[in-house]
Amino acid sequence: MRRTFTLSVIIVSLFSLLLSSVEKLSAQSVQATHPLDALTIEEVLRTVELLTASNLVNETTVYPMISLREPPKAFVISWYPGTPFPRAATAITRTSGRTFEAHVDLTTGTVISNVEIEGAQPSVTTVEARAAADLVKADARWQEAIRRRGITDFEQVHCAPTTAGYLAEPEYYGRRIFRVPCYGKDVTDSVYGLPLEGLTAIVDVDQKVVLSVTDTGVVEISSDPTTFVDVETRDPMNPVENLSPGGANFRVNGGYIYWQNWSFHLRVERREGPVISLVRYNDDGSHRYIAYQMALSEMTVPYMDPDPNWSYRTFMDVGEFGLGYLASPLRVGQDCPEHSAYFPAIIPSDMGGLFKVDRAICVFERNTADPSWRHYDPGSQQANSRTNVELVVRMIPTIGNYDYVIDYVFTLHGNIMVRLGATGVDAVKAVETSHMSDATAAADTRFGALVAPHTVAVYHDHYFSFRLDLDVDGSNNTLVRDSIAMRQLPEGSARRSLWIIETEAIENEGGADSYAEGPGAWRIVNRAETTGLGHMPSYEIVGGHRVVSRMMAVDRPQDRAAFSAQQLWVSKHDDSQRYAAGTYLNQEEFTGGVPEFVADQADVLDEDLVLWYTVGFNHITRAEDWPVLPTRWHEFTLRPVNFFTRNPAIDLAPEFADTDG
Repeated sequence: MRRTFTLSVIIVSLFSLLLSSVEKLSAQSVQATHPLDALTIEEVLRTVELLTASNLVNETTVYPMISLREPPKAFVISWYPGTPFPRAATAITRTSGRTFEAHVDLTTGTVISNVEIEGAQPSVTTVEARAAADLVKADARWQEAIRRRGITDFEQVHCAPTTAGYLAEPEYYGRRIFRVPCYGKDVTDSVYGLPLEGLTAIVDVDQKVVLSVTDTGVVEISSDPTTFVDVETRDPMNPVENLSPGGANFRVNGGYIYWQNWSFHLRVERREGPVISLVRYNDDGSHRYIAYQMALSEMTVPYMDPDPNWSYRTFMDVGEFGLGYLASPLRVGQDCPEHSAYFPAIIPSDMGGLFKVDRAICVFERNTADPSWRHYDPGSQQANSRTNVELVVRMIPTIGNYDYVIDYVFTLHGNIMVRLGATGVDAVKAVETSHMSDATAAADTRFGALVAPHTVAVYHDHYFSFRLDLDVDGSNNTLVRDSIAMRQLPEGSARRSLWIIETEAIENEGGADSYAEGPGAWRIVNRAETTGLGHMPSYEIVGGHRVVSRMMAVDRPQDRAAFSAQQLWVSKHDDSQRYAAGTYLNQEEFTGGVPEFVADQADVLDEDLVLWYTVGFNHITRAEDWPVLPTRWHEFTLRPVNFFTRNPAIDLAPEFADTDG
């Protein structure tokens, strides 16, 4: 897409519950105390005010994103409390079918630039989704199709506009497109349980017109209720609780969280959701850097059904919707332990205001009931062990039918675990088959599993790209590959073989998977520092399992989510490179992102590096996934390797503090 410069001084029902007035929010306003703090209420409103005063927006403008424009990394690292710091915002706006990206300097009160991104489609907004649903339900073609399905009361139909994907349809280029499937409302807990199959409308929300209504034929709707609340339950269990009777062991100071020897900064952005920055570990008084920043940069969920009502469903949920935008209020004692600390998120809204999500983030400790470390000595018959406790930072965005539990877990061993739990409701299609013995079963279940009568959950993938700006004892690091290599011993040896570690440094930007042959591990190492034992300190990336996309590189959904082709990429740090599939990816084919960042294959030895790590899984659906998904966890761990000179949990007290007296 081409840029031209002009200089200048879905989820509808969810948001109807979350939107709050600016007047109510203003009482909660706080001043930023750190360069990486999220934009305050005043700063968001000031951003819109400055754009308005410069005649760059009007009353019809929507704001797909207003976010903190971070100061350069070098400034943040050198900054110390009590000294001034700049404040700036990036605002993506859409007016009269044109997309602009503005840089607003909040410190000086000026609009530095306003860039038109020609042909770009930013993330969708609730205002547009609501308009698309209304347009469809007023369309005579759609109404006739609904009547053919035996429904005459259109209020009993829920339409859920979705992003359009990219299928190289030239007639839609430059248009602001939503594809709109609809569902029956005769269901207890989920509107997604009764799809009105075979019917999809396409809406241009800029022109406010329904471009087409496609009806491939009426399919019987399941008569089974998709309830997971009003079910007959077993007898309640006796309480199994995780409590902190003496109070929390962590403290919060502004955006900083301190726990045991850990400290880090936390904020919530509309697009990425939780952003963890400035992760340090207090190692005997030395506050050592481990990571500058970690965030979920992008995710893609392509469905595996060629039906025209399904083939476009290749969602890019971070860039098309926004994780912070879709953060759901956490249930006390269910989503998080009762003793958690809960924090709201103030999110810039579609219309240049703000809305509040209560309990958007929870922070809590949990006793894992596992030993942190243990040893029993048979001679003395003494056992020494320590209890394992973790600190968890959690957010749960609800993206249509799916809920994603996003956890950052800090451990007493110096590990950081990043965990993703997928739950919610499977996306299902209505089919003729009610039982696997039916003659239609083979055809109906080719691309999914029968999970209820007349209901198939379509196979799909989930790929999540985490942007990991690791700074192990400083910014200049090297990515190495430790491979396990078998070695044959000489004739006459009692043993004939063993294995050794061979370490290879990755010299250039690119997809690091191409280096991986056989078992091994990836490490970020600081070759300019040494520990008390003479080791070069490092952190290893330990993956749960390796799954990368199996789609063809020339397939359009794969082209726009090219990050999913490799589990690990390495690039040289660039403050502007934040999103694994690029900034503007809605309705686009190749959107840039990681493949573009690494295209010049720059030297990455002893440089400031960014890793892009893919967590992925093929969701082979099953009956047990219905009517609500058991939470399915996937994770990776950042683990110290010769970073410390001993077990960092060795000094844990053998018992918890006495809180009775």
